[in-house]
Amino acid sequence: MAALSKDASFWSKISRKYAADPIRNMEGYLNTLERTKSYLRAEDSVLEIGCGTGSTALLLAPHVAHITASDLAPGMIEIATEKRAKEGLENVTFKVAEALEHNPDEGSYDAVLAHNLLHLVRDLDRTLDHIASLTKTGGVFISKTVCAPDNGSLKYAVISQIAIPVMQALGKAPFVNFVSVAELERRIESSGFKICEVVDQAGLLQSRYIVARKL
Repeated sequence: MAALSKDASFWSKISRKYAADPIRNMEGYLNTLERTKSYLRAEDSVLEIGCGTGSTALLLAPHVAHITASDLAPGMIEIATEKRAKEGLENVTFKVAEALEHNPDEGSYDAVLAHNLLHLVRDLDRTLDHIASLTKTGGVFISKTVCAPDNGSLKYAVISQIAIPVMQALGKAPFVNFVSVAELERRIESSGFKICEVVDQAGLLQSRYIVARKL
């Protein structure tokens, strides 16, 4: 078995604590879930990248034909598989895989989801290009991403330049790379998508929910 990447090891190590922690903004999460459902059809094949412990995939599964949900951390997928067994859902496949490890030859998807993922990837452009290769023409890419504020606030400076680096040095924070909303949208469209819906979600830092259709 290949050694885990640093990112995979971090997320596996905290997977049980992550699963036990309550969702900080339940209203925002439920709004995201309902908006995402509105773009999905009963006959769709869906891929979720960065599925964590599988909660979103399991909630969306009754609304689609099949959902493949992946995460780079084996610990997260272990918990997701336990949840699926309890719920008895048969149209969900959980797998350990990083974003770039999905093979386009295995079939394109009607929808690709990446919630709270893009600010955690090390090569954003390459990841977006690969997601485009996994999405059917006319299909949708749906993401929610923590972004850097346009005004460069003091709070953001403290979090990004002090708090996160200190926590990373202590092994208590993952790799992160925040880009502005404008930059994120530009990169998504440069990968072959047309943005058709955006929603801002408040939190410790701003998140941008984006629905983009593959051209």
